Amino acid sequence: MPEAARIFALSSVLLLIVSVSIWTTMLRGPLMQRLDGRRQSNVHPAELASRLLALALGLSAIAAIVAIGGWLFA
Repeated sequence: MPEAARIFALSSVLLLIVSVSIWTTMLRGPLMQRLDGRRQSNVHPAELASRLLALALGLSAIAAIVAIGGWLFA
């Protein structure tokens, strides 16, 4: 069970790193020009980054549950 917890935790960390890299490239990237002259950021990378962040949160919660379960039942 500790190995499964480590795998979930590592997957969570990798997803978090990918999410942060998408978010930072989105912030530095060009903004889209709207018809009224204002600027707006592209929402697709932001949506992908937020979904990856939520998935990383879920995987870290699973890793914590598996680690505590392995600690209690070992």
